[in-house]
Amino acid sequence: MLSIRPRGKNGILYIRGSVALGDKRIDVKEFSSGTCDADAASHLMAEYETKLRHQLMFGPAALVAQGLMADAFDSYLSKSKPPCGSDILRVGKLNALIGDLALREPRQAWEQFRKAYLTGHDPAGQDRYRAVFQAAVNVHHDVHGLSPIKIKAIPFDNERVRWLTKDDRDRLIASYAPHVQSIITMLAFHGPRTQTALQIQWGVDGVDLNREAIKLTHSKNAVIQSVPMHPRVKGVLLPIWEERGRPTKGHVFLNKYGQPYQDTRLAPIPGGNPLKRTHATACKRAEIEDFTVHDWRHHWASHCVMAGIDLITIMHMGGWKSLRMVQKYASIGVDHMREAINRLS
Repeated sequence: MLSIRPRGKNGILYIRGSVALGDKRIDVKEFSSGTCDADAASHLMAEYETKLRHQLMFGPAALVAQGLMADAFDSYLSKSKPPCGSDILRVGKLNALIGDLALREPRQAWEQFRKAYLTGHDPAGQDRYRAVFQAAVNVHHDVHGLSPIKIKAIPFDNERVRWLTKDDRDRLIASYAPHVQSIITMLAFHGPRTQTALQIQWGVDGVDLNREAIKLTHSKNAVIQSVPMHPRVKGVLLPIWEERGRPTKGHVFLNKYGQPYQDTRLAPIPGGNPLKRTHATACKRAEIEDFTVHDWRHHWASHCVMAGIDLITIMHMGGWKSLRMVQKYASIGVDHMREAINRLS
């Protein structure tokens, strides 16, 4: 059983002891009640003992049932591999709006958040919040030995595939500012994500011109791939390397002020693309419409398919984690073959 005893000059009451049920027992380390009022301390002790008896009777589910959504969000933020910065911001918004709701009814909590905050958001953004919410609850459940939950996914179109003809590609590359053209050449012929390219270093762990290889750190999926350097990429990087004295470290790509680009993934509010403005200007000059900076990645994968490269190789070279993620490019090959066969007379 639990007991109360005073400690210190102020007579603050502390609680300690154990709670048993059959052959099960929970030992309670001494903790402060925060008061010297005996009635208040006794009330706190009785509540705490009831909570522990429920835990002994019903297992971890009782503890979770008594918790709040804030407990799940705390477990998610405290896990061994912390979430990315943008997801931390999402957890903050979730906690602010539904952190005080009961953890035993996660689906109701999710629906309340969705109605209160996500009305008007695009489906892809809503589904990202859903994925973070579900992950937080399931991390907390896993800590307490409970089964995971599943919140129904919000359907959205994630099948955008945009690519340019070779003539349009070269015209657009030439329309960028001179210090950006080498970056875009890498995007067009190796397909990395923008920040993967902007943060790449000289040397064996990045651009290795001695071996004519590039090691791309696809940090989104924690994949590192070393791939042969495309001749077009070598053609634009070799003069830069020579001009800088053949360095073996340091950023390959520098902005117009000669400084490395900011890694927006590490910013207090993650997101944004340092090339967005210069890209828009280049597209206007080249008269290219509906083509984003990220579409260079789609362009690269699409042309790989049109060149006859199999999807597994594309997956490895592009740093995708599963074949499912590159499956959407399969239709490009079919359309390309149809176009080619129709040229026959």
